[in-house]
Amino acid sequence: MRMLFVLAVAAILIQPVLMAAERSVEPPANALAKVEWDAEQGRLRLCYHGVTILDATVSVKDSTGTNAAAVKFDSNEIAGDKVEQRLKFSAVEAKAGAELILRGRVIASEEGFPAETQSDAQKRFPYVRNSVGLSRNLRNNAVYDRRWDWVLVGPGDGATRIRPRRTGEKRHVFSLECRGAGLELVFRPRFYQKHKDLEHFTPWTYEVWKGPLTGYCTWWAYRGGFTQETLDAMLELFVEKRLPDFGYEYMQFDDTYQQGNGSCPENWLNWDRKKFPGGWEYSIKAIRDAGMKPGIWVHRIHRPSDPRVADIAKEHPEWFVHKPDGSLFTNRGFYVLDTTNEEAVDNMVRKLYKGLNEQGWGYVKIDGTGDLLRAYQNKEIAEFFEENPTTPEESLRKWDIVAREELGRDVYILACHTVGNARHVIGLVDGARLSNDGFQPRTLAQYNFMEGVVWRNDPDHCDVLGEWLMDTDAEMPVFGLGSRVPARSIIRPAICTMAGGVLMLSDKLEVYQDDRNIEGMKRSAPVLFTVPGQLYSCERRTVPWWLQEIDRPFEHYSVLARIQWGQKREKEWVFDFKGLPRQEVRFADLGLAGDREYLVFEFWSQEFLGRFKGSFTAPAMDENDGMDVFAIREVSPHPWVISTSRHISQGGVSLLDEKWDAEAKILSGTSKVIVGDPYVLTVHLPEGFRLENAVAAGADLEVANEAEIAKIRVVPSVTKTLRWKMIFTK
Repeated sequence: MRMLFVLAVAAILIQPVLMAAERSVEPPANALAKVEWDAEQGRLRLCYHGVTILDATVSVKDSTGTNAAAVKFDSNEIAGDKVEQRLKFSAVEAKAGAELILRGRVIASEEGFPAETQSDAQKRFPYVRNSVGLSRNLRNNAVYDRRWDWVLVGPGDGATRIRPRRTGEKRHVFSLECRGAGLELVFRPRFYQKHKDLEHFTPWTYEVWKGPLTGYCTWWAYRGGFTQETLDAMLELFVEKRLPDFGYEYMQFDDTYQQGNGSCPENWLNWDRKKFPGGWEYSIKAIRDAGMKPGIWVHRIHRPSDPRVADIAKEHPEWFVHKPDGSLFTNRGFYVLDTTNEEAVDNMVRKLYKGLNEQGWGYVKIDGTGDLLRAYQNKEIAEFFEENPTTPEESLRKWDIVAREELGRDVYILACHTVGNARHVIGLVDGARLSNDGFQPRTLAQYNFMEGVVWRNDPDHCDVLGEWLMDTDAEMPVFGLGSRVPARSIIRPAICTMAGGVLMLSDKLEVYQDDRNIEGMKRSAPVLFTVPGQLYSCERRTVPWWLQEIDRPFEHYSVLARIQWGQKREKEWVFDFKGLPRQEVRFADLGLAGDREYLVFEFWSQEFLGRFKGSFTAPAMDENDGMDVFAIREVSPHPWVISTSRHISQGGVSLLDEKWDAEAKILSGTSKVIVGDPYVLTVHLPEGFRLENAVAAGADLEVANEAEIAKIRVVPSVTKTLRWKMIFTK
């Protein structure tokens, strides 16, 4: 007799959509899924938000693959705010050598992706992992659907296999296989919102910003000393060094251009003409003429010492929060806006962002998230929030609601600063500065699980010669130059790229005049959009190993970076590299197949390490070597590109297409190349193959055959898409 158990029916929770301009859909329920279990057929079906998200069979097999026993099914549900559903399977009759096998498919939205949860795998080989496109990593044991914020988790540490099967505009389908003496699936709705306590995370109402976020920020290098003259010189240098071609898109003004400290729309929108005689009009045009996009910084505070502000407060005292005695409240010398007063919001907030949009800014950094929140939380004005229909957090959020309404979705909005403060404006901003002032690479590990899901992670402006965690004396060889370069100039931009985060440079002009300081910058831009490979925090620490998967229609491979972080001296705020020993890296520990062969190529040395099965040995790093980046590709029976010199992704940025014609023995492809930047394609030569010739329209190619690899080199005369063809003999 067929038995059908309906364990729970999804209930709908009504929740308002944040912004009319965003996706207007019915929110998913914070409720148990509907589970159908057919005991006779061993068939499992899981439905949530009106659709099937899992269709699978569960069986007990012996060593010959024969059904060995019936399957017992149990469930355990946790209701309340953090809903959780545990589906447990075991054999009705235990038999030696038998195991349970669950096979099926997981159906997610187009924003679903595989990832891993915490297991012993991270203890054996701790790293930070993400993917460009869909992951195929064997450490994955979960599917997370970002659009509907649910997660389905299988057993970890190798007991679950998840593979992308079909992708499309509306959904992604993954094959799922779990094996073990007993099996458990865990379903959690509202995973980030409830289980990770991100109250405002409603991803069905907005999409994550997917474009590259690379450029220059004026703040760290110049503070208030950046002028129109500095802008002209910086843009001239960026064009001379071809940095926009390399992917540096934004030129962002920070605290330098406004009248006073800003504090009201008129002071933000009308520039200090002593510093910038041409005003915003000149600056925006100059930036665009250089092939870049304009970005700007604003703050949330109103200082009475700034032009016009005291007069505004005198004329409209009702626009600001008052103390119980009726006097205007000030916090650290600034007034605090009453965001329940729409007239105040229109004149002090809406006017600003409407003006910025009309001027044409494509990147807006909104500072003071924490400053304003702390002000609203001040005990002196607790009575205000008791008497008005708002909270400190809602008052803060009102600023960003208005900013988004006026700027639209085509403008990148960055909240500044710290996740603890920016979490209150989730869904309204595109990115968040993760910590306090200064480049904070450790936060990229801590908040990797948020990158590409909640927003884009910003570790703050990247000064390539910064000293934090860096050995300032260390210099390492790189293939692009004949001389050694500061190791920190390699590590700092490259860690942003490996993390998929924001990369906004901030050094003085003279730093970039030295080509030794910009090689790391050039090979790290642009930053590719990533989603996390781990649904947990890797903690705020210096993680040496970072892995990024690259998924393309024509190939799938991994990029593994090893970073040497400086160790602090006992009595000095100085860091030293101590060197790192050789280390065996097991492919299975990385999440790759332990029984397959892989080709390993190191980027900065342009060295082919060889062909390996089971593991490879990462070379020792001395006191000068700051970073190694290994491309790991599965061995192909025919010639195939194993690295490109353009970018540390070794193909993720420049290699647009690649195909092999077995009959003609021709490898052809398309690459994005940059004028004057030598571009090298390194190709593996399986036994018996030799590169006979290579051609590309309008370009002279140099060809070199080595023992197991061949290299094709071209120096482009123009930035363009290059179509190339390699002819092999065997």
